[in-house]
Amino acid sequence: SYGESFTCGLATVGGTVCGMVSSNGELIDADGCAKAARFVRFCDAFAIPVVTFVNAKGFTSLKEASKLSHAYAEATTAKIAVITGMAYGAAFIALAGRAANADVTLAWPSAVISSLNPEAAVSILWNEKLAAMKNPLTDRPKLVKEYMDTEASPMNAAASGYIEDVIAPAETRSRLFAALDMLAGKRVTTLPKKHSNIQL
Repeated sequence: SYGESFTCGLATVGGTVCGMVSSNGELIDADGCAKAARFVRFCDAFAIPVVTFVNAKGFTSLKEASKLSHAYAEATTAKIAVITGMAYGAAFIALAGRAANADVTLAWPSAVISSLNPEAAVSILWNEKLAAMKNPLTDRPKLVKEYMDTEASPMNAAASGYIEDVIAPAETRSRLFAALDMLAGKRVTTLPKKHSNIQL
């Protein structure tokens, strides 16, 4: 099927029609970006709230990623993001961060939210710790795990203001109900212009 790195569809949440977007946990390819971008723009055209489940390592195509990021940033409909797994770098910024204009961003306790892939982050940010290890090759996974549990944890992201709350997976449906109810009256007035300048 087309754009398998994303699953998109319409669903009702507590009686509210929503556009559901879910990444598959791997790198998002060009077709997936185009598919999700078109779907988000469709939802925005009809003021349909967009709920995004984020679990992605990044993108394979910067050109197509810019289209997806533009679609999310420009959309004025209600946008809720739930980080269920990985949210690394550009994937977090495009789908769930402040840059995506997300109204509410939630995360599961198992989520990993990092500006870099944890392996790369350890090499760059924790280079001194890595160099101090007796056997960096075998001990490196332990350091990566420590980084994911501390610096890249959802608790740290919440404390830094990158997300609104950390929730248990079982609470997801009820928290979506509450967020959609809160955002039901959302109205955004933009500056007058014919249209935006989408990346082509």
